[in-house]
Amino acid sequence: MVGYRQKWVQDLPPAGGFPKLKYSRTSTSPIPGSYIFAGVFTIMAVGTYIFFEDKVKRNAREEEEKRRLSMILPILQAENDINFLASPHQNVYYTRWMPPQTGKRSVALIREL
Repeated sequence: MVGYRQKWVQDLPPAGGFPKLKYSRTSTSPIPGSYIFAGVFTIMAVGTYIFFEDKVKRNAREEEEKRRLSMILPILQAENDINFLASPHQNVYYTRWMPPQTGKRSVALIREL
């Protein structure tokens, strides 16, 4: 072993002591209620605008679809009448009225032609 001795020094507070600790509760300044109200109102206004704008576009597309189908319906009905007359059937005057066939059967008839 080496023959020197360690001199131990105890840690002590600085002269005059440590500075005071701030342990009291501090918080940020609160957000005014008018800012929160304005933010919520803005978000709701933008959402409502987007909703109604989309609703107008959807209604226009649905109206166009109805117009397009109403123009095609006489052609589909004529094709159904041709298919009905071409098939063996009873006399039309002694049978019930034949309703327009729209739906899966008419689409199937169009694909067959």
